Amino acid sequence: MRPLALAVLLGLTANASAPEPAFDGSARTAFTLPPAPAAPNGVEVSSEKPGPVPADLAQARGIVGNDAMLARLTPLPPGSSFAFGVIGDAEHGRFWWERIFSPEKTAFAEQWKALQAAGSDFVFQLGDFVSEGTAENYRAHVALVEQEAARPLLRCPGNHDRSRPNGEADKSLYDAVFGPRDYFFDRGGWRFVSLDSSDRKVTASQLAWLKAALAVPGPKVVFTHVPPGYIKSIAPLKEVGELEEWSRDFVEQEKQKSALRDFFTNYFSDGSSEFEEIVSDGGVKAVYMGHIHAFWAADHRGVRYVISGGGGSPLYPLPPGYPKKRFAHTLRVAVGPSGLVETVVPYKGKPFVLPPVKP
Repeated sequence: MRPLALAVLLGLTANASAPEPAFDGSARTAFTLPPAPAAPNGVEVSSEKPGPVPADLAQARGIVGNDAMLARLTPLPPGSSFAFGVIGDAEHGRFWWERIFSPEKTAFAEQWKALQAAGSDFVFQLGDFVSEGTAENYRAHVALVEQEAARPLLRCPGNHDRSRPNGEADKSLYDAVFGPRDYFFDRGGWRFVSLDSSDRKVTASQLAWLKAALAVPGPKVVFTHVPPGYIKSIAPLKEVGELEEWSRDFVEQEKQKSALRDFFTNYFSDGSSEFEEIVSDGGVKAVYMGHIHAFWAADHRGVRYVISGGGGSPLYPLPPGYPKKRFAHTLRVAVGPSGLVETVVPYKGKPFVLPPVKP
């Protein structure tokens, strides 16, 4: 998530509410599903000229790339029980004043290691793993992954992982180090799909790709960085303690084509309604999202939606209409014949379990 304007942040009252290893795939071709005829990988090409990718980062893909991580998963037959972890935004803030709101600089590494120690087959990071997509930041992250990845760490790109967090940006570093931005893999009879929404939109070619990726029997899970706009009108789960629907105070601002647009566009609108139909009709059981540094969960049309942006990024005060539970946390998700059981694990606090998701 991009920070709101500093003046807005300082004018808001803090409202934190913290609770006191080979590829399984029936299809190793997961990375080669034919995309819809359009721009490469279903993502429109930026007008910004891509910069050169340093050789050491290009070589890192063989160790830390998504395909290399998937190759570390041991085979698992359909119907098996297993667990995976979800961790959200991890970047600790580009500016000193942002870091005032950070849980701790080591929060991401500590939470990630705890997920691995808890027996996760893999951990999925929901984007924004660096504050800005520079070679220096990527090197530091790659070094951490090389040192600490006892279990596969997968990811989708966030807006901060691009060459610039806001506006048009290049994704050459992400592409070189981690590979395709839209991909899927199968495990235990479940299909897991990663979709790039880091430009705060999902294109028509991506939606066609997603529909094709979901066109198989069995339950599915989708990971993406930016939440779709329609979830703002969904009432959250009562179990998370937020009984009111989200207000729509910022809907009109999101439509404005102005310099402030990036600061208030915390959901994607382009492709949002199509995304809703595709996941609702495609056997998707859960959609995990980051970008907003908070926790929120809801059920809508048979799909569990979870915003989990507490991987270690600053817990900014948020305007009206945004999730009120701002605390660093991860998710432990148990998968079995009875569906999904999600445990929210605060960085500091007592874990709590969400209502189960049926298969």
